[in-house]
Amino acid sequence: MRTTIRRCVLFTVAVIVSLSFLSKDVAATIGGPSSRTIPLVFNSNTSFRRRESSDLQHMRKAQLTSTYYEYEDGEDEWDRLDRIKKELENKLGGYRPWSIDTSYKRPGEYSWTSRLIIFNVIMYGLQMVNPNVTRMFAKRSDMIMNGKQLYRLFTPMFLHGSVSHLMLNSFSLSNIGPEVERLFGSGRFLATYVVGGIAGNLASAMYTPNPSLGASGAVFSLMGAYYTFLSRNEHLFGRSGQVMGRVGSTLGMNIVFGMMSPAIDNFAHIGGGIGGVAMATAFGPKLFLMGLPAGGQIIVDKPAVRLPPSVEDIPRKISKRIKKAKRRMQVQRYQSELPAKPWRRNRNKNQWQRRKTGGTFNRKPMYGE
Repeated sequence: MRTTIRRCVLFTVAVIVSLSFLSKDVAATIGGPSSRTIPLVFNSNTSFRRRESSDLQHMRKAQLTSTYYEYEDGEDEWDRLDRIKKELENKLGGYRPWSIDTSYKRPGEYSWTSRLIIFNVIMYGLQMVNPNVTRMFAKRSDMIMNGKQLYRLFTPMFLHGSVSHLMLNSFSLSNIGPEVERLFGSGRFLATYVVGGIAGNLASAMYTPNPSLGASGAVFSLMGAYYTFLSRNEHLFGRSGQVMGRVGSTLGMNIVFGMMSPAIDNFAHIGGGIGGVAMATAFGPKLFLMGLPAGGQIIVDKPAVRLPPSVEDIPRKISKRIKKAKRRMQVQRYQSELPAKPWRRNRNKNQWQRRKTGGTFNRKPMYGE
């Protein structure tokens, strides 16, 4: 028993250290959160011309103010931007303009990585309240292999066995998830996560009779998809070799530690990684350089197989429904009455002076009022 606990502790420490190094290399190589740079356009000598994220926002605003693209009924500026991107894609003959922030997050919304983590926490809370949730939705190899209760291939990726299990998978997902979501887009990211989790549970059901649960197979699918993205687009990322080595070593180390501990479902990890590689190969971004009439080149994406629009638009449709639900519950109204950054009192002095009636904030009168 002590040996098993010791191996689990060593495995947890190794995963945390490896993923922390991986996240630093990812940010330094492709313009992650630490550098905040976004490769948009190539020069004639195929070197990156980088732009800050603020410059990209100004470019979007300038594009949105174009008189050619008018608003449609019931359309906000973000829906309008989505429509503009689709029209540009049709003009480019199926090639999609690509940039690092292709799955940009709308203001006031969570990324899908954060939503998955929140959903996993909620499901773990339900497991604590009602233990029957674990019995009903965990992976059972006998049921799956007999063709019964096939939903157990899908549901175990949202369940966890302990708080440490949930924290480890949430930490891993928060490290690798945002990078894959920004590179693949929310639709392909969510499809890769789900398909990888199903592939991991299927591999586990085929080779292990023990029940299991956890999101590790889905997380491994994201790691496999990210490794495939770097390997197939290495002609655009000159420094990706070091990151590919980190991803490969992290995958290999997790598999080796999984073989050492009987409590870890290693077949789920292997199946999830294979599912992620397959999804990235078939549906993942495949980048090319396209010449512009005015000179220079732009990065475009044309995958081997395009996801159906109905599947790729699932995250956007869910976000719209969440937004409508917030409007009905007047959540945005209450959020707007709170300081944006309450820890910065000097910048939010006016917001700390609230009226006693109406629930709005006092504003200092401007000159001449």
